[in-house]
Amino acid sequence: MNICVYGAGAVGGGIAARLQAAGENVSVIARGAHAAAIRERGITVLTGNDRIEARVHCPADPSELGPQDLVIVTLKGHQLPAIAQPLRRILESGAPVVFAMNGILWWFADGLPLEMPSAFADSLDPRGELRRWIPAERIVGAVVNSSNEVIEPGVILNTTPQRNRLVLGAAHGMSPPMVAGIAATLSRAGYEAPVAANIRQEIWNKLALYLGVSPVAALTHRPLDRLINDPEAYALMAGLMRETIVIGEALGFQHAGNVDAELGFFRDKPTRPSMLQDFELGREPELAGSILAVAGFARAAKIRAPLIETVATLLRCKAAGMRSRRPAGSAS
Repeated sequence: MNICVYGAGAVGGGIAARLQAAGENVSVIARGAHAAAIRERGITVLTGNDRIEARVHCPADPSELGPQDLVIVTLKGHQLPAIAQPLRRILESGAPVVFAMNGILWWFADGLPLEMPSAFADSLDPRGELRRWIPAERIVGAVVNSSNEVIEPGVILNTTPQRNRLVLGAAHGMSPPMVAGIAATLSRAGYEAPVAANIRQEIWNKLALYLGVSPVAALTHRPLDRLINDPEAYALMAGLMRETIVIGEALGFQHAGNVDAELGFFRDKPTRPSMLQDFELGREPELAGSILAVAGFARAAKIRAPLIETVATLLRCKAAGMRSRRPAGSAS
């Protein structure tokens, strides 16, 4: 199977390496020093006591790729609009596209019992190109339960070797056998890949945990084990999760998990969430599709969410400060 992983960073690089090791023909889209290292040495994934090494095709231009059977997108949400047309060309053969990303994407609010203001759609798809160029019936939503970090160009550390899981589900009317086929491919590569009947529910459940851990880690620059074992930090993280769960209930999402158990998973794990990594590396953090989107849902549903509003303001100001210090012309 010809598979393109669009965005071979911490999560995407790990997926690509495992798929290639399982016998698939994998191409990746990456950039900078990471892309150069992949072209020279391939991708190395360190996971527990295991080491996965995979040589994958990494073209300088996505247009160099031929027809693909499956595309997996693992970029940050704010990077999606810029790839709408290149992605359209890769999908011309009819391939399904899995969005294995954190947070809320442009299609998430379709069909929900809440009318969102136009500014909400504009923040996720500023020029409407994603909706214009990516066929709705090809979209597969995904929830990634796997913690990874690029520790040097071309080398990825998987900090949760016992938990590498991708929950899949059609965003719109894709046939169940097609989604099941994608799940089987990922399972052969070592991922637990259940298929969800309601992928939006699964995305919101993950978002509740993400908003519990990532914003606080990003603001404090501390890994999760230290935060979970700090009583005041833990209380803030649990509060953010509970506010997100209440907002989700207004949208029809019932949280089946347990806040203490979900946070407690990280009690002995020095995980550094992607939002923390982004701030430390001077990259644009995932705010529009995460905490800012949830704050927008809360306002539209007239639900008070003081912790989310406060933390969202702090992160927005922190990101603005980072941008003001960024050299002119540098990439985000």
